[in-house]
Amino acid sequence: MVRRVLLPACGIESFTVIGPDLRPVELVDEYLAWLTDCERSPNTVEAYAYDLRAFWMFLTDRGLSWDRVGVMELGEFAAWARRPAANVIVLAEESARLSARTVNRMLSGVVGFYEFQARRGSTLAQDLVLRTRSGRGGYKPFLHGIARGRQRGRAVRLPERQSLPSTLSLEQVAAVIDCQERLRDRFLFALLASTGMRIGQALGLRHEDVLAWERRIVIRAREDSPRRARSKGGAEGGVPVAAELMRLWNDYMHEEYRDLDCDFVFVNLWAAGSGGRCRIRTSTGSWSARGRRSASGSPRICCGIPTRRWRTAMASGLR
Repeated sequence: MVRRVLLPACGIESFTVIGPDLRPVELVDEYLAWLTDCERSPNTVEAYAYDLRAFWMFLTDRGLSWDRVGVMELGEFAAWARRPAANVIVLAEESARLSARTVNRMLSGVVGFYEFQARRGSTLAQDLVLRTRSGRGGYKPFLHGIARGRQRGRAVRLPERQSLPSTLSLEQVAAVIDCQERLRDRFLFALLASTGMRIGQALGLRHEDVLAWERRIVIRAREDSPRRARSKGGAEGGVPVAAELMRLWNDYMHEEYRDLDCDFVFVNLWAAGSGGRCRIRTSTGSWSARGRRSASGSPRICCGIPTRRWRTAMASGLR
């Protein structure tokens, strides 16, 4: 199992993997702590923790040791991760338990673990990394740039199906916004829809980032965010917004936020721990908890910002 921990030296959030003996897996724990010390995103460290937990489950199921793994075992791990059951062989993409992209990310986490062990002197890990990594590294052969070189791909990698991400229509976005019963949630979904911000960027907004007189939202990368609401990759900049969004923000500030003393725009106003900052899981689950469908199958519409007004405002912003 994966457990969230705080490093004793600095108090920074990290993760660890608990083994069958109810103790942290020492090698994995050291690797995840190293990723945290290198200031990797907590989301990345958490994802790698779950990937290595699955890899350790595979090693236990096969009776293997981590230092006896080769390219063939990595291929078996990829097939094991895709199977919906132990006695099922995946023949079609639709029947697989995990997508090829997810399995490739898991393989990247596992290879990164072996690369860490290789830097610590493990000869088997060094050999495995050389067999699984693509490219030539820093070496450039004779006539580099003149003669056509042969590209070397990663030895263990599943082919991914290229597909465009699915998007919501303006009517669907307006229905999601209208079915929210609270101004805070309406403002959050309207902000995401009209600006294209990530959920971490939105939850990390502070009052100084909302320039209402300029109708602009400033995105700042803050690494000290205690709840992992950060801008991915350190992206920063300003996003112009419509006047309708600023009116919704103004209504939220005056009717629900009021005189609360907090630096963050999105805060917990009703549940346990009122006055604290919103968490990503709490915010993403707000619509699924309150935006239920009616008996007729259509989204429940609550009074608030008219759908036509929002559809017009977002359409003009997209143009």
